[in-house]
Amino acid sequence: MRFKDKGIILISCLLIVMLLSSVAALMGNNLLISLKRAAYLEFQTTSLNLFRNIESIALKRIKTELNFNKVLLSKQNTLFREKIFFENDLGLVDAEIKDFSNCFNINSLVTKTTKDFVPNKNSVNALKRYLFLMEVDNNVIEEIIDQVIDWIDTNSNPRAFGREDYYYTGPLNNPKEYTSRRIFYSIDEIKMLPALKNVDWSIFSNFCALPYYKSLKININTLEPEDTFLLSSIMPNIALSEAEYIISSIPDEGIRSLEELSQLFPDKNFSDPLGEISFFSNIFNLETKVTYKDYTSLSNSIIFYNKNNGYIISRIYDGI
Repeated sequence: MRFKDKGIILISCLLIVMLLSSVAALMGNNLLISLKRAAYLEFQTTSLNLFRNIESIALKRIKTELNFNKVLLSKQNTLFREKIFFENDLGLVDAEIKDFSNCFNINSLVTKTTKDFVPNKNSVNALKRYLFLMEVDNNVIEEIIDQVIDWIDTNSNPRAFGREDYYYTGPLNNPKEYTSRRIFYSIDEIKMLPALKNVDWSIFSNFCALPYYKSLKININTLEPEDTFLLSSIMPNIALSEAEYIISSIPDEGIRSLEELSQLFPDKNFSDPLGEISFFSNIFNLETKVTYKDYTSLSNSIIFYNKNNGYIISRIYDGI
């Protein structure tokens, strides 16, 4: 065999080896992707099962506490202070129950007529007062309120400081959006409003998006010191300093009526509220986090209790 032929054979062998190596690498990469996909699908299924199991545990805990405390829950209740936490072969589960009877429901800004959603005057004024107390510019306050209402209502007529589809689908907005023409499912949705772009998001920490548009209702028994602005916003005759004193002075066993509240604070003016002061909890938020290896998934379940029965009325999943 001539030297030239040996060289050709050697080069051919090297090319074949390189080709086989590339094929092997591609197959290995595809196998790795398939394994990761299968592992993630398994994690999704496991997470959903764990979320449902945690919901069952939360429903039982809430029912037990409501029965034991005769419906009245205080902010010191173990229901809100003790997390649901465990770890097993399926992953790490960390869940927390919060009282959603004491948050500002952004959907309360509207009420429903036979034709469309229209502003709820008291809730609108409560939000104006809250944002004013938070030192938000007056023009921005009007923009926030009008844009929230325009996002929910079904018509295409923008309010004075509002925005309708023409804005969200226009050349200045990317990605393109449409107003939802429904109530908010999550409080995070209001981040899409242009009025919120230059506002500190932390001021909305005690806001929520409950799946109904009833008038604003706040459970005074579970308010925390950081809810001073919220209490003062729905009680226009209560100054911030008074609201702070009231929240810190609520007895651990709670208060059961407006009459009892007035007797406890006889020098405070609770007249002309912009929302209803409540003393009982009937709606809760279950925040659950599932972690397994490099995967994490989150769930928010809103739980409504009525006549000793609990119902999941809203679920939002993230990461699955």
